[in-house]
Amino acid sequence: MKIKSRTLIAGSIIALIALTTMQGYLTFNTFDLRKNSFAVNSRTKIGSIVKTPYVDSLSWHYRMDFVKKIPEYRNGKITKEELILELENAAKSRNPTFKKYFKEGAEHFKLDPRVLFKKVASSLELTHEDGTTEQIIIESDKSPTFLLGTDFPTDEGYLINAWNWTFDEDFINNNNQTENVIITYRASLYMKIIDLDWIIFNQLIGLFLIAFLLFVFVVLLVSYSIRNLLKLKHISDVKTDFINNITHELKTPLATLSIATKTLSSKFAQDNKEIAKVSIDTINRQNVRLQNLIDQVVDNSLGYNDIKLNLEQVNLTDFTNEICDDFSLTLTNDIQFLRSIENTQTLAHIDPFYISTAIINILNNAIKFDGTVIKLTYKITDHYHVVTISDNGIGISKKNKSLIFGKFYRINEQNKHSYKGLGLGLYYCNQIIKAHHGTISVKSEEHEGSTFCIKIPLNHGKENFTS
Repeated sequence: MKIKSRTLIAGSIIALIALTTMQGYLTFNTFDLRKNSFAVNSRTKIGSIVKTPYVDSLSWHYRMDFVKKIPEYRNGKITKEELILELENAAKSRNPTFKKYFKEGAEHFKLDPRVLFKKVASSLELTHEDGTTEQIIIESDKSPTFLLGTDFPTDEGYLINAWNWTFDEDFINNNNQTENVIITYRASLYMKIIDLDWIIFNQLIGLFLIAFLLFVFVVLLVSYSIRNLLKLKHISDVKTDFINNITHELKTPLATLSIATKTLSSKFAQDNKEIAKVSIDTINRQNVRLQNLIDQVVDNSLGYNDIKLNLEQVNLTDFTNEICDDFSLTLTNDIQFLRSIENTQTLAHIDPFYISTAIINILNNAIKFDGTVIKLTYKITDHYHVVTISDNGIGISKKNKSLIFGKFYRINEQNKHSYKGLGLGLYYCNQIIKAHHGTISVKSEEHEGSTFCIKIPLNHGKENFTS
């Protein structure tokens, strides 16, 4: 059972990890696919806006303004930098018109306003009549010449399109000769999406929430299943332990009964009345012992709601002294029993039989578990009758302290039968104190003894007692 439980728990945890990994992979894969889909849709919408005759007309005009400046450059009237600046200024003068048009198109095609667009001149080359070429704008430049749209660093955007435009221009050079130049111009379109991850996250927040809730549900389900499995295993172990204990407890009286019965039925006993009387007395004692064992299992298994109290007004000073006096008579000389009982006239509303049973149970446990110095104290504090029983016995480990008040639980796990009992005593004590609306607690360290504290409210049972 132990190996099977560990295997099931390990399998459940591995399955949970695998399921979580798979769910995480699918979720993040969905996230990436949605990002790519959003980028493609945005690119398509931008194409629908800028690939129109109106935008082509704007581009044509600033290009023609630029071409008209090339003769001045070839004749040495302006520098290369001034020629590029002319291109920038020609595009800049038309950019407000383009941006207004782009905004209207974005609204029409429902393009997210966080999607930015820009057009740049990525290369510009002049080819002269003699076949030589001159690079005006070099394509490898990290900062191409901005033309239209919203300017942003090129490395932060996506290249969505590019095309070449070639045009011949004739001009009169400084020698009054007609010269031809071929202009090769390359324009590139870039797109930038601001906070793309956040945009996609907002779109998928419902999916993420469902995935998270499913994950939490699966974790809780696995945890609940494992806890129930461990609980069932514990119950099974407790039942097995109880059966072993009750079997062990029954063996002695049954074996004695068997011997006594055989002796009584023998011919030798029939001729000897004294032997017959001893056998009959033994049978009677063992019969009583068996009945007591059965009664202990039945009575001590009652829950506190099943205990019917006969409340009486009792002076606990006298009551605890009487219990101590009776208990002292049963002790051997090697056990030291101390008492510290406060003298008070405050009456407690208790069932004397059950409370004495609980106190005697704890005192007997102190002796059973190797206590040689036992002390009982009684006092009234914080509106409670407080009875404390301490000993110097084997003590209780941390893991057992929360379990000792459970039904059939026994502390000594290494040797089940080194200490006799069915594991019902402390459970019964706890139920008795609960029935009085009180509490019982324990402070203990392994090999350093134990201290049990019983608290019963001062006013408990007063109304029931009066009625």
